Amino acid sequence: MHIKGLFQKTLFTLALVLLTTLPVSAQGTAEVWLRKVTEKLQNKGNEISFRIHEEGVHINGKLLMEGEKFVYDTEEMKIWYDGTTQWTLQMGNGYNELYINTPTLEEQQAINPYLLLSSYKNNFTTTDNGEKNLNCKLVHMVKLQANDEDSELMGINVYITSDDHLALLELIASNGHPYKIEVRSMRNGLTFPKETFTYPAKDYPTDEGIDLR
Repeated sequence: MHIKGLFQKTLFTLALVLLTTLPVSAQGTAEVWLRKVTEKLQNKGNEISFRIHEEGVHINGKLLMEGEKFVYDTEEMKIWYDGTTQWTLQMGNGYNELYINTPTLEEQQAINPYLLLSSYKNNFTTTDNGEKNLNCKLVHMVKLQANDEDSELMGINVYITSDDHLALLELIASNGHPYKIEVRSMRNGLTFPKETFTYPAKDYPTDEGIDLR
């Protein structure tokens, strides 16, 4: 999967657990389980450490979110968005590429977790799949199924622990390939300094930015 597509799917899926208004046609206990998770993350800022598993590739990352602002951090890419300006740092072998832009509404919908989530609103139906065994632990599974048969993202399986924490997100792409996000740790109710969401130029003194504004 192209890194941009990987990034978009990661943000969308993680955003599912960061909002109190669910973007699904939820029914019965499935909604209850999802709301239990989101209620833990509804205040102030959030920090999620995750590990992406796809076709033998494993990527560790961290996502900080506060309102519409976010920082996405992996070994391959770092993105800062302060609500107006976005800095994207792509890291390669011995060199970095920095791009600076002010996203249009359409571009924001492709990268911003909140706007991206809104674009999926009412496009999923949820069902409660009961208890499952995950890594020798009993968890609860909620399945989100896309209503549009042509959707690139056909479904998401959400695994929730007995203490209402997110354990694993399993995405089903239209090509049938599995794609998993293992949630390693979560902290919520945080307050981040304003500069958290802006590009820290002092940490990358040799990088020359390409200004696309």
